[in-house]
Amino acid sequence: MGLKDLFSKFQGSTSRTYTNLEDYVEIEIQEGMPEERGSAGRYVKVCKLGGFADVDISARELSNGNVVILDIKPLAERSMNELKHAVDEMKEIVSSMGGDIAGLSEYLLILTPPYMKIERSTESRATDFEEAMERVRKRVAK
Repeated sequence: MGLKDLFSKFQGSTSRTYTNLEDYVEIEIQEGMPEERGSAGRYVKVCKLGGFADVDISARELSNGNVVILDIKPLAERSMNELKHAVDEMKEIVSSMGGDIAGLSEYLLILTPPYMKIERSTESRATDFEEAMERVRKRVAK
């Protein structure tokens, strides 16, 4: 048995039949699909939280429909009190927009615009965020 015989068993018949292109139907994009909303202009932006003023930059990116990865390390190393106020303000802004916020790691938060939610269990939502903030406080206090 040659290699050609082996491949023909997997492929079935070696003769191929082609379907008429008229048998295919063009699919229309439904309303509300990402292409129609202009999602090509939406991005994942990385922002650094160096001070309370940087909250406005992140909020502007969210209002433009972008996902924000927020690096809180610069502010965490400088002032835990200012970090707490800035993160509380970010939480209020995201909540008022109908978006979502969660901790990705010790120093990274993800903020999403209104049409996008972060998947996680409901009971761990608040505790995960608070635990991440507590780990940051402990690390900075060292």
